[in-house]
Amino acid sequence: MKTSPFIITPNDLGSKDFTSLKGYIQNHLDEINQQILNRGAVLFRGFDILQAIDFENIAQTIDDKLKNDYLGTSPRNIIEGTQYVFSASELPSYYPIMQHCEMSFLPTAPRRIMFYCHKAPQFGGETPICDFRQVAKNLNPDIKKELSQKKLKLIRNYCAPGQEKNNSFQLKPWVDMFQTREKSVVEQKCAANQIQVEWLENDALRLLSYHDAFKIHPVTHQEVWFNHIQVFHSSAAAIEYSKIVRRQKTFDAWKVNAYLQLITFIKRYTENPIERAMHITYADGKEIPISYVQHIQDLIWQSMYFLKWEKGDVIVLDNFSTSHGRMPYKGPREIYVSWTS
Repeated sequence: MKTSPFIITPNDLGSKDFTSLKGYIQNHLDEINQQILNRGAVLFRGFDILQAIDFENIAQTIDDKLKNDYLGTSPRNIIEGTQYVFSASELPSYYPIMQHCEMSFLPTAPRRIMFYCHKAPQFGGETPICDFRQVAKNLNPDIKKELSQKKLKLIRNYCAPGQEKNNSFQLKPWVDMFQTREKSVVEQKCAANQIQVEWLENDALRLLSYHDAFKIHPVTHQEVWFNHIQVFHSSAAAIEYSKIVRRQKTFDAWKVNAYLQLITFIKRYTENPIERAMHITYADGKEIPISYVQHIQDLIWQSMYFLKWEKGDVIVLDNFSTSHGRMPYKGPREIYVSWTS
């Protein structure tokens, strides 16, 4: 069964006015919250949400517990004039963002994440979403048992300040993620989030954390696929792009796919897994089979809903049940994001 958001349009209000929408949300918040739980996503489409500050206002009306601390891996910039609105990602337009629940590797992952379309892309750039309750349900029972029993180790390597490389596989410097150059502050934040810190040569940083593969939804009590295997595993991007190239059918997509297949193959035999920018293994350090990653991504793609953006769209996701990602795109694209506690 494919994920699909519950959609609210001006036809439901009799007006596309921003103020009318805000009033509607306030008067129907219980119903909206229930739809977010049931469907995993609510999409507001066709309203006069023109600027980032409008989006922030709507986001706060939906949920007043917005946050602006970010310990994820995607590069993001705060949007001027707002306190809780960021660019969704500064990754290159050709790079895929695989399906994930936001910051699933933190003990306090956001309950909700919201996206706003300020400028729709000309080609591609959809934000697919997927019900990860369905993924957990459909997972091969033997693979599910193995992942549940062995648990996961997440590996992230960050370069030191001034050591950035022009490399899509390189994570941003740790000073950008933690917004500090003080190692003690980094260590304190990591300890608070159950992350192990290893300082490497030349002030590079390795983060290690250990996780369950599944989560029980705190409200619905459903089992959810809640981890980053399909994002952080070193084979994940190449597997994802092999699917993207079949969907987009462009020469550019074919070129990127060929590059990813080659570089992933080379890295598999030349790079120590612990030293990769991102990787995920079993908790004991043993490799998760690539066939498992393929199976997981197959299930995800079977259930994905591809949200083709329109100017002014706002989508609210239940981050404890519903994932999101990004398709490669061409031309300008401005998608903003906010998240809750």
